[in-house]
Amino acid sequence: MKTDSYIIIGGGASGALTAYHLARRTAGARIIVVEPRPRPGLGLAYSTPILQHLLNVPSAKISALPDQPNHFLFWAQRYYDPAMTGVDFAPRAVFGRYIQSLLARTPEVEHLQATAVNCRLEGGRAVVELADGSTLAADAVVLATGNFQPAPLPGVAEEAIQSGVYRHSAWDGESYRDLDPEAPVTLIGTGLTAVDVILRLRETGHRGPITAVSRHGVFPNRHAFYRPLCKCVIGGKAPTTVRALLHEVHMAIRGGLPWRAVIDSLRERTNEFWLALPIKEQRRFRRHLQRRWEVVRHRMAPPIADAIDAELRAGSVVIRQGSLEKVTPEGDGARVRALARDGAAFEVKAARVINCTGPDMNYRRVGSALLNSLFAQGLITPGPLGGGLWSDEDGALRAADGSFSEVLFTVGPARQGTLVESIAMPELRTQAAELAELLVARKHRMPARDRAVVRAANSSVMLPMPELAERRA
Repeated sequence: MKTDSYIIIGGGASGALTAYHLARRTAGARIIVVEPRPRPGLGLAYSTPILQHLLNVPSAKISALPDQPNHFLFWAQRYYDPAMTGVDFAPRAVFGRYIQSLLARTPEVEHLQATAVNCRLEGGRAVVELADGSTLAADAVVLATGNFQPAPLPGVAEEAIQSGVYRHSAWDGESYRDLDPEAPVTLIGTGLTAVDVILRLRETGHRGPITAVSRHGVFPNRHAFYRPLCKCVIGGKAPTTVRALLHEVHMAIRGGLPWRAVIDSLRERTNEFWLALPIKEQRRFRRHLQRRWEVVRHRMAPPIADAIDAELRAGSVVIRQGSLEKVTPEGDGARVRALARDGAAFEVKAARVINCTGPDMNYRRVGSALLNSLFAQGLITPGPLGGGLWSDEDGALRAADGSFSEVLFTVGPARQGTLVESIAMPELRTQAAELAELLVARKHRMPARDRAVVRAANSSVMLPMPELAERRA
């Protein structure tokens, strides 16, 4: 009998969890994670060397296993801090080690330290070509490519790039080297990436002024205690316009409910609400509400918010609201020019300029040889709004002819092509578990009515960590 085989391209959190859940649901299958880094499991977010970079979700809400909500908390109490509670925010680096521990206890998952550059379909299977010219064949391939570098910024002079005064990646260690501790730094963006950069600069000894320039001119909100609501504030059918959706939220807040509780009550239905909106309304949301949503939805852990507030009060961090116009070299640094909302221009001088605008979602220009080959063959298409990848509710990728693949799937950020939420752990862990279940069911031609039985059976499977079971006892 032929051995089932699965290839997962990308070894970040979503790829690692997909491999882990496949291993839980199969016996004897070959599961290969193709990841160029030495150890899979960290990805971009959890590979940070800065312990001040905290999760933006409390420890009791970020288990990697949907059926074991306290799994990470128990793990952290045993391996990191016995005093950790469910309301504490753990370092992201610690969570990365936790993800790695799942794979370490799943020896049937193979890690191939390589880069996939091509993928084609042959006889109902996928053939993946690696950078060294070798190939692998599999019954299914899962693209778990994670986040890419930011989109190119307008007006950045080539001389600023070549001199190193402008740094395109906030995650590249080179962006922080050879920087005078007293020198002024300008960040483009005020999202969570900018917050990370401020913390990293300070932890590495930088004391100079930091100016953050962005169109909206606001950092994310902070987490604070509230009593969770027992159900979503929007009941019944999902609204079909952004205006109606916003009205329901505003009514709940005006009725006296804490805004954090209202926002978080939407969580389980957020993607349902998104998919109920016509494309025209989705575009309206992206244009007018996307940033406002991110500010209240992806909040800062309280210790991080305290640090940022202290910097703002001291004037060591300053926010300037405006749209970037250009970055030009000047002496040993650069001059950043932006336009305020009233059309007035302002300029900021900096020794270094760091792009903090977040990952590029235009997958046709991110420079991935693998994605380029799949686009060229018509095996994948961008999402309806032009970003990410177009997939169905199971993660099956849509081809240029409109069909959905039986072989090619995706998890994680790429699903933002069709979803509004697909980067946080609650979505990633659910996608990974459900896709693993689907792949196994399809391979064995399991009727759809029987998949619920598999899900119920797997929900009782515990991770083979005796020490954690002892702690729960």
